[in-house]
Amino acid sequence: MEFINEDGYEVKFGMEEEYQQWVIDHRAEIARSMPKGVEYIGTYTMVWGNDVDKGSWRDLFKLDSYAALDRMAAEGKDPNSAMGRLLREQVRFLDLSRRPERWSHNLLKSVVDATVINSPVEESRELVGAGR
Repeated sequence: MEFINEDGYEVKFGMEEEYQQWVIDHRAEIARSMPKGVEYIGTYTMVWGNDVDKGSWRDLFKLDSYAALDRMAAEGKDPNSAMGRLLREQVRFLDLSRRPERWSHNLLKSVVDATVINSPVEESRELVGAGR
């Protein structure tokens, strides 16, 4: 299987250049710190888009299974692992004052591996929720 994990966030005002340099200086180390089944694709900043409110910075990871998410979580939780240490360094740049709905966390599954079925009726594609 193949997945892309996307995390969107904002960097604290006035720390954007320092964060950019931190990513440049640590990108190889970040890539090496990934657990089995996880590949660090990179850190990106939004040039243009329609969901900038979910964070103008994005980290992308390629995963080979759902289990890779668990391995990532375990590595990140361990402050003694390389990944855990790097996450703790990274967090000093993040704007944690933003409410959780202002962040993004997306898991995309390759269409080759995904279960895709025809929608039974056109209306089933409409978003549902309070007030609709």
